[in-house]
Amino acid sequence: MKILITLNLLFITTIGYSQQYSTYYLNANVNSNINANINHNVNGVVYERKTITTIDYGALALANAQKEKNKIEISKINDEKLKQIAVEIAENPIKSYDYGYENTFNVEKKDAKKFGFKSFTMSYIIPNEILFTQAGSGRFENVSEEGIVTEILINAPFYNSEKKEIDLEKLMAMDSLIVGKEVEVLGNNNKKNKIFVHKKDLNRATVYGIKGYKSTLIWEDKFELGITDNYVSLNENKGNGYKNFVKVRVYADKDNITFEQLEGRRFYFERLIEKIISTAMIYNEKY
Repeated sequence: MKILITLNLLFITTIGYSQQYSTYYLNANVNSNINANINHNVNGVVYERKTITTIDYGALALANAQKEKNKIEISKINDEKLKQIAVEIAENPIKSYDYGYENTFNVEKKDAKKFGFKSFTMSYIIPNEILFTQAGSGRFENVSEEGIVTEILINAPFYNSEKKEIDLEKLMAMDSLIVGKEVEVLGNNNKKNKIFVHKKDLNRATVYGIKGYKSTLIWEDKFELGITDNYVSLNENKGNGYKNFVKVRVYADKDNITFEQLEGRRFYFERLIEKIISTAMIYNEKY
């Protein structure tokens, strides 16, 4: 199986605030006062141009589960057992891991060389297609009824051939980004693009079985609202060490959705995605 190579955004320069962006995160503490009881209603309807003090993640998760169940109801699943599995997955997305399948493959010679290895074996669980479909090598995608795209981009490990000193925490802290400012970035298509930085965060995460980091960037450009989570760990027990990297993005057309909808979608899939990332493995490394 071929491996998807996803380039990090390279932050080039900070640009002054030049246009009106969403004020959803302005003076908001979205991580406090969370009511995770899914039997409760959302604590107030939140719209763009307003500030917030709380997000009821539980209520948003329940709403997303219901939307997925609605999609199943109008689908053409005639087998009752398969339909029951689909409903079970919609109600609890982590079940998509349990009903998924293991994808294990060897990367050798020319392909492995691109990542600094002679060869290695890669293994991870592909989630059940009820929630995520394969949309390219190493890329898995879900599109909601509102058009919110959630994508998982699984990358090959990168061996430290040049024996560079790696400060992973500093690398993932995104110090060059300033919240409340526009920045010019070089995207995956190698074209420059301006984004507005709403929020960034750095947390611990298990990536390929190794303690690493989850670096979050909440952004907006002319066309889209997005939340990007970069998961990175460093395996220092093999040779010069190598980095493991998975990118997760939730985004949509800014004319059609709000950041609250993105937050809800991201929270709905979070446990599933983090289980896939934490249990993925690299072994049989030769360098």
